[in-house]
Amino acid sequence: MKLDIKKRLLMLMLLGSLLSFLFLGSSLLYGLYGVWDSFNDKKEEITVAVADYTRDFAKDQAQESMERAVELKSETVSFQVNAIKEDVKYLSDEVSVILHSPQSYELMKLPNAADEKLPGGIPYVHYSSQLKSQGISPELEKEIGLVSNIGEQMRSLGRYYVNVFVASQNGYTVYYDTSEEKGYVAILSRDEWRDTYDARKRDWYSLGMSVNEPVFTDVYTSITGIKIVSCVMPYYDQNGVAGVLGVDCSPKNLFVQGEDGTINNGFIINDKGVILLSTMPKTFAPTSKVSKRMRQRFTGYEKMYVDGEEYFLSYAPINDTKWSIGTLLSKEEVMKDAVSAQRSMVEQMNSFYTSFVRIILLMGGLTIIISLVVFSFILFCSAKMAVRFSRPVYALMEGADEIAKGNFQHKIQVQTGDELEQLAESFNTMTDALSHYTSEIAHRAKEKSRIEAELSAATHIQTSLLPTPLPPQKEFSLAAAMYPATKVGGDFYDYYLIDESYLAVTIGDVSDKGVAAALFMAGAKTVIKNGILRAVKKGLPLADALFYANNQIIAANKEYYFVSAFTGILNIKTGEFTYVNCGHNPPVLLDGNKMSYLPSFKTNAVLGVMEDLNYTQNTIQLKSNSVIFLYTDGITFARNGSLEMFTKKRMEEKLSEMGNRKAPEELIKGMKDSVISFIKGSGENVEQSDDITMLVLNYTGCDDMEAEEIIVPAKVEELSKIISFISNMSVTSGCSQRSINQLMLVVEEIFVNIAEYAYKDKDALAVIKARMYGNPPEIELKFIDEGIPYNPLERDDPDIEASLDDRKIGGLGIYLVKKKVDDITYQRQGNKNILTIRKKMI
Repeated sequence: MKLDIKKRLLMLMLLGSLLSFLFLGSSLLYGLYGVWDSFNDKKEEITVAVADYTRDFAKDQAQESMERAVELKSETVSFQVNAIKEDVKYLSDEVSVILHSPQSYELMKLPNAADEKLPGGIPYVHYSSQLKSQGISPELEKEIGLVSNIGEQMRSLGRYYVNVFVASQNGYTVYYDTSEEKGYVAILSRDEWRDTYDARKRDWYSLGMSVNEPVFTDVYTSITGIKIVSCVMPYYDQNGVAGVLGVDCSPKNLFVQGEDGTINNGFIINDKGVILLSTMPKTFAPTSKVSKRMRQRFTGYEKMYVDGEEYFLSYAPINDTKWSIGTLLSKEEVMKDAVSAQRSMVEQMNSFYTSFVRIILLMGGLTIIISLVVFSFILFCSAKMAVRFSRPVYALMEGADEIAKGNFQHKIQVQTGDELEQLAESFNTMTDALSHYTSEIAHRAKEKSRIEAELSAATHIQTSLLPTPLPPQKEFSLAAAMYPATKVGGDFYDYYLIDESYLAVTIGDVSDKGVAAALFMAGAKTVIKNGILRAVKKGLPLADALFYANNQIIAANKEYYFVSAFTGILNIKTGEFTYVNCGHNPPVLLDGNKMSYLPSFKTNAVLGVMEDLNYTQNTIQLKSNSVIFLYTDGITFARNGSLEMFTKKRMEEKLSEMGNRKAPEELIKGMKDSVISFIKGSGENVEQSDDITMLVLNYTGCDDMEAEEIIVPAKVEELSKIISFISNMSVTSGCSQRSINQLMLVVEEIFVNIAEYAYKDKDALAVIKARMYGNPPEIELKFIDEGIPYNPLERDDPDIEASLDDRKIGGLGIYLVKKKVDDITYQRQGNKNILTIRKKMI
């Protein structure tokens, strides 16, 4: 019996598929059995090896963690050491200024340790027995009254140290015991020290007299019986060195405290091997090997035993000192992660083996079931493929009949990739040639009207895609406009409120003009907006939105267009403006009379060129009435009849002329009129050569929103309330202790000036408004009073390089304020003085 083409194809495909299936199925079953047998033999060996490797890896990680931890503690102690030296230097400068400018200070009288038993927490004066016997001259009494002015500064520093002292070479000492415990008696007013203490006989005094910068003593037992280290240096009067001052430090001044106030086991050793400060167990002593390596400023760790238990001691040098720090961790604490990882890995390997056996058995059963299913499927597919292979022959036969009847529109659809498809294409080519001449004339007549209709529709579509005006907002005003060079253009802009706190703005320029560029622009604008909304919803940075938009544009970019774009998000409540510039013209920032360009990153490429580009974002803080001017190169590259460009310089001159005093709509109209006037200025019939697009954002500010305020009488004794108010806000916002300390000095200087000079003899109030914003945090403080007009910024800074004899009196306080803050401004509004400071709290 003869078989037709369809049946022959069916038998051939069925035979080949069955042979392939049998070969692959048997190989799979044999491979599964071999894997199961090999894994069963090596199970225990693999489990032990993996567990040991996991334990050793975790152990190495723990040891590296110890070294990193002690290096971090070393950096922290170095920071604390420099902070202590700065405090002592500040105290020396203050006392020296007082002694060099006696006419600027009143004579103060502090309690005398000889008169009564004084409580802690107040500065007092003590006279040595020698000074008492020889008597106090009027000149010396005046000097003591002047030096007593340092009491408030000693009280301020006393919050951080054990004791603060100023010891004169004339035999008197101004002392501050920091303890304010109930029933505490000041040290030098106690019976055992009142008549015997003489600071000039202390070792720290001799050390301080031999240097001219802050220096630390070795550890010693203070007169209170505790182990301390002192930081001392001399201070000066008009005749030279007048004495020694300093602070006593305890471990809490140098070691980092935990959240519960405790200090981890640690110690500090100097270059002579002497332990300066220690929180170690009393039975602990470093080995000679460890002591030597610490003196030689090595970093490392050693195993050692304390009270019969095994510990790890890690150590590292402290920068800017001749000291090293060591810290002690128990073996259990160091190795707990390694032991836990080993145990967990053994359990996981046992669980994996059980699952593996179950999978092998399951795969064997599935292989048999799948074999039956695949056999049925092969039979079905073979029949279908035979029909498919014979179908083109029947299609050619039917097509030939239609063409013979004169139907030139009939097309033979054969897609086999062989000679049959070539034959079908020849038939189709013949019918196309016959019908081409009948339709060409009609086609040309319609083409012109179609193009005009497309341009009109594209212009309407492009206009409808631009955003509608936003409802009036008190925090900002915004305007935008686009003037295409043809009926449709490649420029675009967009703006929208993400929510009640955030505003997004975008401007872009496609690398062409016309209908195609306009369509590409519409897609790019939509993709960028979707990317921003997607990033905000997922809590991602703005740069990720542009990463997403770039990849989306490339995926649909068949014409190889690219687009430069600038997009930014404004925090309406704080004025924080985050932006990404993707190869676009840098926007102009107008702040009052100051004009600048927003910083850009050269690594930020245009959109649509290369996939998976990482973009860099930047953040600036807008001030009240800050104006951002966005534009495309249709402004700067505009040409007149002489091919002269408008340039950035002319744009800057026009912006300077208008400034941020104009409303956004007026800025746009003024710039547009200036550019068009430049193009047409020669009197020739010159057309605009490129699209002109502008967007202007004026941030009017939101100064009082999210702000806290405190109102107190303008009296010095109210300072503690203000410091507590600002300190609590700073700590809650995660500000560094160092920045808080600097801020407290600034607040004290400004408020004391208001209390002492603003109102003269009139009692009145002072208002302090505080606002914390940004990440890292930044604080804004407004000091408001209704006193006499006074702008402290008009005063010249003191010449700190001049000698004390030549230096003018006063000005150091406001000079300190300027140095400790990032921005300071003054306004006189009505009858109010408003002094505003801003400081980054990092």
